Amino acid sequence: MKNAAKTAEAIRALLRSFQAEEKNPPPPAREDPLKALVRGAMTWGVADPRAEEAMRHIEREFVNMNELRVATELEIQEILGVRYPDIQKRVQMITRSLNAIFAREHTLSLDRLRGLNRREIRQFLHELPDMNPFVEAYVMLFGFEAPAVPLDEEMLAALRARGIFDESVTVEDAQKLIENTLKDEECLVFYRGLRRMVHAAGKPRRAASRD
Repeated sequence: MKNAAKTAEAIRALLRSFQAEEKNPPPPAREDPLKALVRGAMTWGVADPRAEEAMRHIEREFVNMNELRVATELEIQEILGVRYPDIQKRVQMITRSLNAIFAREHTLSLDRLRGLNRREIRQFLHELPDMNPFVEAYVMLFGFEAPAVPLDEEMLAALRARGIFDESVTVEDAQKLIENTLKDEECLVFYRGLRRMVHAAGKPRRAASRD
C-alpha cells in the first residue's frame, strides 16, 4: 500500500479523537461466539438500533442457535422483514455458517476454538460460508475478546472521505492496516468511534461508478 506510514499516522490521529470522545470506555461485553456471529451479520452496514431490533426478533422467535440453524432461510427473512438491507445475504451467512460449524465441530459450539491461537481462530472464521471481513472481525472482537476492527463499506467510505484511504483500497486491505497500526486495547475504541462517526452523520455518499 502506498504511503502506509502516512496512512498509519492518520489512523492514529483519528484514534486520538475517538479516545477524547470516550475517556472512560466500558469494557466490551463478552458474548457467545455464535451469538456474536449472528449479531455481526445483522450489524454489518446497519445502524446499531436497527440491528438490535433484529436481534430481539431472533431471540423472541428462536429458542436457541440450533433452532435458528435448522430454520429455512425464507422463514428467517419473513421474521426479520424483507426490507432489512441485504436480508438474503445476511440470512445465508447465518444459516450456512451455523451449519458449517455444526458439520465441522459435530456440535453447535465454538468452545474448542478458545484453545487455539488468534490466527487459527480467525482462519476458521474466514473459511465459513459467505463470511465477510466485518463479521469475521466482529466475532473475534466480541466473541473471543481478541483484537480486531470490524470494517464495512460504509465505514471505509467515511475513512476515504477523510483522505485516509483512496478508492483503490479494499475493505480487507484497510482492515489489515488498521489492525496492524493499533494496539490491542485500542481496537474497540476505534471501532466504536468509527461507528459513531458513520451513523451519526448518516451513510457517506459513495463515489460515482467509473464503469
